[in-house]
Amino acid sequence: MNKSISEYGCIYTADKEPKNLNSKFTHQEVTNIQWNELYQYWQDSDDAKKILEFDGHHLKAKSYVGIIQTENLSLEILPKIYEVDEGEEKTREIFIEMLKPLLNINEVQINKADLSVTENRNIYEIFITMFVEYVDTLIHKGLKSQYISKEDNQFFLKGKLKFNEHIKRNYIHKERFYVEFDEYMSDRVENRLLKSTIQLLLKKTDDYENKRKLRQQLFVFDEVQFSLSYEVDIAKINLHRGMEFYKIPLQLAKVFLTHKSFTSMRGKDNVFALLFPMEKVFENYIEFVLNNSKDELGIDKVLVNGSKDEYLLSDGDGDGDGDCKMARLQPDYLLKMKGDRNDIVTDAKWKLIQSSEDDSKGCDKVNISSGDVYQIFSYLHFYDCENTAYLFVPEVNQESFNTFTYRDHKGAKEKYLKIIPINLTEITINNQFEKKYLSIFQTKELNLEQQSKNTK
Repeated sequence: MNKSISEYGCIYTADKEPKNLNSKFTHQEVTNIQWNELYQYWQDSDDAKKILEFDGHHLKAKSYVGIIQTENLSLEILPKIYEVDEGEEKTREIFIEMLKPLLNINEVQINKADLSVTENRNIYEIFITMFVEYVDTLIHKGLKSQYISKEDNQFFLKGKLKFNEHIKRNYIHKERFYVEFDEYMSDRVENRLLKSTIQLLLKKTDDYENKRKLRQQLFVFDEVQFSLSYEVDIAKINLHRGMEFYKIPLQLAKVFLTHKSFTSMRGKDNVFALLFPMEKVFENYIEFVLNNSKDELGIDKVLVNGSKDEYLLSDGDGDGDGDCKMARLQPDYLLKMKGDRNDIVTDAKWKLIQSSEDDSKGCDKVNISSGDVYQIFSYLHFYDCENTAYLFVPEVNQESFNTFTYRDHKGAKEKYLKIIPINLTEITINNQFEKKYLSIFQTKELNLEQQSKNTK
């Protein structure tokens, strides 16, 4: 049975329904049998405690998104994407689009028509559908073959005669030849991995159309053997020229065969979980969007986690090679700008940052953590960068862009933090910053300079 909840959603039974459930999140009631399976998974697995928390009566999801499958329950945990009124189907579509850069499958866009048939399918079924479509494309282009060295006792001389083995095996059978030869076959590691994935997914999918197509594909791979060691065969993958169309299906095959999402967890009694930390998904997606928008934003390079070998602390003077360096600086993205502009420090946080008006002081506050404020402040002081740092967060209730000023010593140059709410519904359409975002990298100084020029 399929059930869907959101991040921070609650799982409960009818006799233990929690009071005052937060309406911002999606919760689900399950049967006692399903609850016991899920609770047993949580109890037996340390990994499960990273994705679910137990308050004594109920299980509550944390910030991991994906699928948990027990014998009687398929629990889908969806990201809490705000301002999405279309429901679960739209949320899945946005999430899959965000997930593609993390899995290195963003090179090929999923056809919007394909996504339209994902209604009532959970994330796992969508991944299976993606795999099926890419394998279909591969089959139409033709499975790649290669010359494979074989040894066999044949009735005719072919290739190279293995003399010692021939004498041993054919002392009586004079009509045979034990030979070594090369045969052009599709039985190569890449095809073995795909065939093994097809067999696995036939057992996993509940979708009739996926089952039908997977059976057809298995027939096409008839002369290909199954992989006996996934890890060994994955290490042997060789996507040489002409095999570019193997890249995406093999990337998905790795996810299914080795259970590698970014966090994939397995419990006892055949419990399977394929989960992704939303913080990581969001960070990777923003990196992808920044790279897609470099020309529009005037960016030359996007450096992930800053530059190398940059630390705040050292046990020496900080210049010697033998110094013991500590506390590495790692802004999510250090943007190298075109022209003579300084670098720009940016961070991304999968956090719900909302503003509220302080009536007593007549100002706006935001619920940003002190740790994030300190971290970004240290980046602004360390790097030779613009005086404004930018923090990307998911949009809540169409929040506007907020700029805050850091308090500093008197006479010091002011530094700013600008919060950029990202509307994921809009931005995942083209995976680029739209027009309203193109002016976000304008600091107060640049804006004042522009205003001065306009006045003149």
